[in-house]
Amino acid sequence: MICGGPGASTTQVAGWRDTPDPKETTMASTWLVDSAEVGHLVARIFDVARTEPLVVVSPVSETGSPRISVEYLVGQLPPGTEVAVLKTMKASRVLSDTVDTQFQCYGGSVRVILPGATRTDYWRRHRLFTVYPEDDEEAACRLIARHVVNSQGAGPAQHVSGRAPGGILDMRQAAELAEYRRRLIDRSSEDGVDEQAPPRQTPPGSPGPKPGPGLRKVVAAAPAQATAETAPAPQPAPEPAAQPTVTRERAVTVDAEALEKMLDRKVDAIVGRVTAGVEEGLLALLNEELQAQDRERSRADSLAEQNADLQQRLDAAQGAGRDVRQVFADPEKQLRWEIEQAWLTGTPESERSAALSTYTLGPQFLESMDADIVPRAKTVRVMVDVLAGHAWDRHETHQFTTAARGGRPRVREDGATAWRTYVKAESPGAPRLTWWQCVDGSAEFAHVGHHDELI
Repeated sequence: MICGGPGASTTQVAGWRDTPDPKETTMASTWLVDSAEVGHLVARIFDVARTEPLVVVSPVSETGSPRISVEYLVGQLPPGTEVAVLKTMKASRVLSDTVDTQFQCYGGSVRVILPGATRTDYWRRHRLFTVYPEDDEEAACRLIARHVVNSQGAGPAQHVSGRAPGGILDMRQAAELAEYRRRLIDRSSEDGVDEQAPPRQTPPGSPGPKPGPGLRKVVAAAPAQATAETAPAPQPAPEPAAQPTVTRERAVTVDAEALEKMLDRKVDAIVGRVTAGVEEGLLALLNEELQAQDRERSRADSLAEQNADLQQRLDAAQGAGRDVRQVFADPEKQLRWEIEQAWLTGTPESERSAALSTYTLGPQFLESMDADIVPRAKTVRVMVDVLAGHAWDRHETHQFTTAARGGRPRVREDGATAWRTYVKAESPGAPRLTWWQCVDGSAEFAHVGHHDELI
């Protein structure tokens, strides 16, 4: 049944009856959660009256649906389990924004939230199952159902896997150890009495007591009955203090080997529990790492799409700049007009108080502007920045030396210094604008073209 929330009216899905027989409740309850109902889901997560696990299923952005068959999962879950299916990606985002990390569910994953959930729960208690496109969805559903079965009856104070916590020793073993402790105490008290009594005579040459299995020690007391020769004569006064002390022989056997085996069994059980907990923790850490990688991949993909969109818009703008309005037949006059228009349209009026520097064009410059790799609009924009004094802070600009590496700066006889400014970067040819900084503050544009071309 898929319904709007716990206790809401049901609708028929996958052959389920609208009004199930209360005597035959054999399936888990399922309800769809949209963004407006996330508050009800959060309230159900922390509902103290909830006694069964709550399974939250999230959709993926590619299809807007879960990666598993919810119907198949419901068929595998035990009766009483609640399955909340996040209907949209928005519902998944709202849930992630509302709850802490240990309760978030997104990207097609499935979260099993145990009863007694609190906001301070340890993050491993409510297990998150990450389902990937290449996974067997039926096997994933069975794995989730098995975890839910093992978690039934788990409360706030129990282990994350749902197993009830137990002591190191059960009741029978604890009783045995208590009895063993009592015997040791009794033996200690008897040893204290024997220290005051005369030592027991052992016939010469007779062997001592034989050791039994393990490490055994036999503590012997006085003979059970006094013989006729050693029995004292009756005293005339029947005072209790005058009667001899008659004790029964008692032997306490400490079987260290049996105790060691019992402790070994408990150690093995403890090791098994610790190993299972470590394995579960490692799987949880691995799932968290994989989820972080998925989020970073999604973020990288989104940034790549944004970058491609911006690049297309930039290319379109530069392409539109190539079709500059032709107002002069003279190439130099046309270029000077384009420089002025680029300065006026690209510079706020408040920043035009200082006019552009004067400039001249070298004998090869207009011809170099017609090269295929030279974007005319971008070149004009760079020329405006050079004339406005912004070449050093807006573009990569350096002195043009006599050699590619370690050469001396190029200086003409009139004292002008050669500079190069990047028109484009990280592209085939990467065109450079080469210009001279004259001693009077003016600029002479010499060449624009391939970065390996020299003047």
